[in-house]
Amino acid sequence: MLTAYIDESLRRRPDDCSVYAMAAVIADSADHDDIRLALESLRLGKRRRLHWRDESPAHRLDIARTLTKLPLHSIVTVCIHDRGIRHERARRLCLERLLCELDARDIEEVVLESRYAEDRLDRSLLTGMRRSRRVSLAMEVRWISPYDEPLLWAADAMVGATTRWLDGHSQCFDVLADQIRVICLE
Repeated sequence: MLTAYIDESLRRRPDDCSVYAMAAVIADSADHDDIRLALESLRLGKRRRLHWRDESPAHRLDIARTLTKLPLHSIVTVCIHDRGIRHERARRLCLERLLCELDARDIEEVVLESRYAEDRLDRSLLTGMRRSRRVSLAMEVRWISPYDEPLLWAADAMVGATTRWLDGHSQCFDVLADQIRVICLE
């Protein structure tokens, strides 16, 4: 069974625009335990999780190199928008396209990083997409804390590498490029 793990990244740019991106890391459930162990081995010190923005450039590169050895790939949706568009709107655009892409690939389960109270907004989007038959009722969608699911760390790394690449820092993205499909939204 294929499962997708989704995380997002928001970057404000100095040129009066922002980048909102979401990554879905796709892996077969038979590989989940091995991937989790590999990701957990990358935690430094007493940190409870990997978080791309908190890691040093050298450790980000180590994470990227480790991800290339794991049986996973990702889809990243990117919305570059001006400050007049609310971030929640950009999130909806990214998530909507990502869910359609995953459904088209017959992904059976989707796990999103929980935003707790704001999860209701994602649930509302999902309900609307199911009612309009843009995504299958068979696709199970759950929200989980990143402290409870290391596979969300892989999605965080993929989306973080992509947004850094868009900002001109391509080293980690270049390492991961064969595992990332980027979809730019208009």
